[in-house]
Amino acid sequence: MRKIYRRRLYFLLLITSFLPICFLVFNTIIYRHEKNIISYIYDTQISCLNSSKNSIIGLSTIPPQYLVVPYREFALRTSIACRTFKLDNPKKDTANLHPKYSKYLRGRFPYVLPYANVTFNDIENFYTKILIKKKSKDSIIQTSFAENITFENIPYKFQNGMWYPTGVTSIQRTALLVPLQGREYNAKTFLLNMHAFLRRQQLTYTIIFIEQISPNGHRFNKGRLFNSAIHYLQKQTLNITCLILHDVDLIPEDDGNFYTCERNYPKHTTSRVRQLGSTRGYTRYYEFLIGGVLLLSFDIYKTLNGFSNLYWGWGGEDDDLALRLIQQRMCVVRPSYDLAIYIGLPHPRGQRNNARYGLLAWTTVRLGTDGYKQIEPLTRIINIHQTSTLTHLKLDVNADTNNSPSLNTITKSLKQQRL
Repeated sequence: MRKIYRRRLYFLLLITSFLPICFLVFNTIIYRHEKNIISYIYDTQISCLNSSKNSIIGLSTIPPQYLVVPYREFALRTSIACRTFKLDNPKKDTANLHPKYSKYLRGRFPYVLPYANVTFNDIENFYTKILIKKKSKDSIIQTSFAENITFENIPYKFQNGMWYPTGVTSIQRTALLVPLQGREYNAKTFLLNMHAFLRRQQLTYTIIFIEQISPNGHRFNKGRLFNSAIHYLQKQTLNITCLILHDVDLIPEDDGNFYTCERNYPKHTTSRVRQLGSTRGYTRYYEFLIGGVLLLSFDIYKTLNGFSNLYWGWGGEDDDLALRLIQQRMCVVRPSYDLAIYIGLPHPRGQRNNARYGLLAWTTVRLGTDGYKQIEPLTRIINIHQTSTLTHLKLDVNADTNNSPSLNTITKSLKQQRL
C-alpha cells in the first residue's frame, strides 16, 4: 500500500510541475501568432491590385493602420477619460484668482425658472439695474418675469465686451459659447442663471449665443456654429484663454463645478443630468460622451481642427470630436460626480441624423480636411447684436459665399450699434 501511495504522490508532483511549463509554452505560441497577425495588419499596405496576398484583411478601401469595429459597441464600452490625472490646483492669488478661492461660493446653485413672458431686455435690466440695488445677500427679489430670486449682488463691471469682477483678476478670460436653433425660452432661462453662476466663481467672461437662422427650418448643424463662432472670436481683441462649449438646456447645480480650462486637457463636466420635472433622478451617461459642456483652450481646439462641418441633425458631432481627441492621443478630465451635476431643461428633440454612423467611420481620415480650418466659405454671419449680457450671432450655415458680407462690414455695423 505504501508503494502505491508513493507512486501516486510522485505522479501528482510530476503533473503539477509539468503543467506550468505547458501553460507558458502555449501562451508564448499564441502571443507570437497574434503578434504576427497584428504586425501584418498594421505594417502591410492595402492594395486593391494585390488583394490576394492580403487574405487576412480582404479587399477594402480602409486606410492602413485603422481598426474597424461596430461603432455603437465601441462608444458604449470605451472611456475617453484620463486614467490618472490631477486637476489644476493653483495657490490663492487675487491677481490670478482661481474660482475655488472665490468668497461667493455657496455650494448648491439656486437656479431660477422665469415666467414664459420673460424677455432678453428683462434680463439685461435685471443685471444692470435691479440686482445692483440689492443690499442684503439674504433678501429676495420679486420681478414681473420671475419670483423669489436669491442671486447676490456681486460687484462686477462691463468693459469692452467682457464682464470683470471688481477687486480681483480672474485666472482666465472665458467665452461661453451656446449654439441655438429656436429654443427661445431655454435661451432666456440659461442667460438669467448663468450670469449669476459665473459671478459666484468670480470669472472674467462673455456669453455668446450662436443661432442658426438660415437655412430656415433646415436641420441643425452644431459643428458649423461652433467653428464659426470661434473663427469670429479669433478676429476680436478679447484675448480669450478658455472656451466653454455649452448646450442651452443645461444649467449647473453646484458652485464647485469650476468653469475653468485645464492647462493640458479638455475638461468635460456633464457627468450627471436630471431632467426638470422628472422623478428618475440623475442620469449618468456613457464614458465616451463629451457633449453637453466641454471646456478647452484655443490651442487644443485648433489641434483637433474643431468640429466636423458635415453633421446635419441630432447626433454624431460630439462623438466625432471624441474620435478626434483619440486620434491626437488626448483624453478628457472630469470633476467629481457629486459636483458635475446639471438640471436639464425640457425641449423637443431635433431631427435625428441617420447618416452619422457612416460619417463616424471616417472621422480620423477627414480630420485635416473637415473642420475649423475649412469653415470660412461654408457660413456667414448675418447679424451681430450685442448688449452687456449677451453677444448674439445669427448665422447662415449653408452660405453662398459670393453674396456674403465681409466680417469687416459686420464689425462696422456693430460699432455703430454701440454708438
